[in-house]
Amino acid sequence: MSHSFDRMLDKAFRDKPVQTLLGASPAALKGVSAADAQSLDSALGIRTVRDLAESPVFRQAQAVLAAAGSPGFDPGPPPDWETFLRTAPLAHYATHPAGRFRLDFGPVYYRGRLDGTARVLLVGQDPATDELLGHRILVGFSGQRVQGLLAKLGVTRSYIMINTFLFGAFGQFDTELRGISLEPQILDFRNGFLDRLVAANPVEAIIAAGNAAQHAVENWPGSQAVPVFEIMHPSAQNEAALTASWNAALAGLRSIVEPDEGAQADPAPYGAAFQPQDQVAIPRFDLPFGVPDWLGVGSHGDRDGDKKIIWSAP
Repeated sequence: MSHSFDRMLDKAFRDKPVQTLLGASPAALKGVSAADAQSLDSALGIRTVRDLAESPVFRQAQAVLAAAGSPGFDPGPPPDWETFLRTAPLAHYATHPAGRFRLDFGPVYYRGRLDGTARVLLVGQDPATDELLGHRILVGFSGQRVQGLLAKLGVTRSYIMINTFLFGAFGQFDTELRGISLEPQILDFRNGFLDRLVAANPVEAIIAAGNAAQHAVENWPGSQAVPVFEIMHPSAQNEAALTASWNAALAGLRSIVEPDEGAQADPAPYGAAFQPQDQVAIPRFDLPFGVPDWLGVGSHGDRDGDKKIIWSAP
């Protein structure tokens, strides 16, 4: 193999293939003695370099570090989550005869914590241009309203959001899309995603935003284990009905969900219309490294009929 790892390895391991290194004792790493490796085995059951790299203890430590602000961006899914997400039924979406999905820029899976610290799980359906640029859901105008809803709970970080569908859909959530949502390939992956999230996180409440999300949660058996709050989708045109829906959910959510460390809940209800302070910018730690500063701040897109989105950078 190349000499890429020479500075990281004990001299005896410098010519070994990567797969051999993964199966080697941690003592193969420079700075780790045989006694250190024995201690890792005795204390944590870490016997190989792979065990060390994938250790849940180190992942937990990284989650604590991330909560303190490092890194200041979303590094993407951990290896076990990446493995699961690769089972997504992308071919089923791509070849679906209904032609209801916007496929050009790929799927959008989630936004928020995949490190085991999410206490609020939100299901929505939203991928448009802002979401496609950041490859995270609920980034644009609707996402910033959702961020404001979480801020009213004092939840600034400990949340995870996923989509009903992995791609944006043409048109409203009609009878055809209801049927597509229940097709085994889509239903089983989504339910498996939700199951994994609840199993891996201390989820206290689930928020289903809009008809598509509510239909998805209703058809997920695991929803019986966690309180579910149904709200209107943040893009609904009737703001008075929308804010009333969110106020009703907040009353119940506040009794269950505690604010994050260093944050305070905002007890003020929404008015009959959204105010500028009700729309909160998407945190940089929810987005990949290198996205422009204006992504997740304000609105940059508009629809021109059902098939076209007009979008511009500031």
